[in-house]
Formats: sequence, structure tokens, C-alpha cells
Amino acid sequence: MGAVAAVPPPELADLARLADGDEDVERVLHRIVQYAASLVPGCTAAGLTVRSSEGNETATVTDERVQACHAAQFAAEGNGPGREALRWSEPRRSDDLEHEERWPEFAEEARRSGFRSCLALPLRAERSAATALNLYSDEADAFAGTTFDVALLFAAQGGVALDNADLYRQNREMVEHLHRTLFTRSVIERAKGVLMSRHGISSEDASLLLQHESQHSHRKLREVALALLEQHQPGGVGPEVPWTPPRTATRAPGDQPPEPT
Repeated sequence: MGAVAAVPPPELADLARLADGDEDVERVLHRIVQYAASLVPGCTAAGLTVRSSEGNETATVTDERVQACHAAQFAAEGNGPGREALRWSEPRRSDDLEHEERWPEFAEEARRSGFRSCLALPLRAERSAATALNLYSDEADAFAGTTFDVALLFAAQGGVALDNADLYRQNREMVEHLHRTLFTRSVIERAKGVLMSRHGISSEDASLLLQHESQHSHRKLREVALALLEQHQPGGVGPEVPWTPPRTATRAPGDQPPEPT
């Protein structure tokens, strides 16, 4: 083999950089294998395997040849570099599959698929399930020497990509939940304002009216408030819906609030 070219730092950094849609883990996994096949010298195909509560499974591959190799090693009695990388969280490498004796069934399938060498590396992701990156080459000794170091660096960036994607997903879910909470609070306050203006009652009494209607109709408070605002101003539910700020109660002590209308 000739001299091994290093992976351009900007391209390797792109692997861990968040992209639009990266809250979808499958999209990130697919990007990792595509980058592996193009950036790791000598790599012609790649796949990712994940250990879950249901067992080991292939998450994504660059082509069907990799799928066939993984089917062999992840069969009930099968074994192979990817399976051992997941089990022991250690790299597994075969420089020449023609003479591989550790995993005979896997090696036979890999040779049949046209591969001569392979490398399985665990991805060091703290926020994700155990994941292994499986690299394949049509040449022997493709992942020896400097290329092995490049692959280790790539796997480290792949782990960062998974962690970043998971963190991004959680933060996005948190922000969306916050937006829904704020919208719900705004809708309820506006509905209270409509009742306060309509009946000349306090903010507390308006809340009681909404709660009473929610319990009576078996609907969520948010749904009752939205229905009231739509009744008050059809098509105007949103930031433009006017509402009256809370004001002092006008009913006499002991009076009951009016029935909701």
C-alpha cells in the first residue's frame, strides 16, 4: 500500500458538528457511516451496530454487503469483530480475512462479499447505547499502521456526534415543552380575561369558572380556554387575541361566581 493520507481536520470536525435534523439519531448514524467510507483511507464500506435491550442489531450500513456480514456475525451462534467490539468495548481488527481463524463464518461471508480486511471500533458515546463502527476494505492490511490511528480518531468524533445529537434532541424537546407551557398559560390567562370582562369578576373567580367547566365537560383546562377564546373571537386564537388584565373582585362576600357561558 502507498502512503496513507491524513483525514483533513475540517472534514473530520464536520462529523461532530450538528446539522439540521440531527435530533433524529438514525440520520446521525447514517452520516457517520457515509463519512467513514469517504474519510478513512482504504475504507470501502461501513456499518454501525447497536446493543439494545433486545440484543445486538445493525443500525445502518453503506451497502448490502455489510448487511450480509452483520447477519453472519449477529446470528444466534455467530460471532465477529463488531459483536466483540460491542461486548468488550475494545477494537477488533482482521488484516487479512483470507487467513482469519477467530470468526470463520463471518470471515467466509466477508470474503464472499469481496472484503479482505476489517476493523470494528466502539464509539465512546456517554449519552447513547453501546455502538460499534465497523469498517471494511477490499484490500488486505487496509487498517494497519497510520490508518488505524485515523480510524480511532474518527470513532472518537463519531461518539461526539452521537452525544451532540442526543443533547440537541433533549434540548429541543425541552424548548418545545416550554413553548407549549407558555402558550397554554397565555391561553388560560386570556380566557380568564374574557370572563372577567364579560361578568365583571375577579381573576380568581374566572379561574374557578374555567376549572368548573373543565371538570364538567371532561376536557383539559387548555381546551376549555381555547374554546372560549374561539367563541369570543372566531379565528382569533393566538397572540392577537385580546384579553383583560386581572382586576379586583366585584362580588360580595359569600356570593358564588356565575355559571360559565
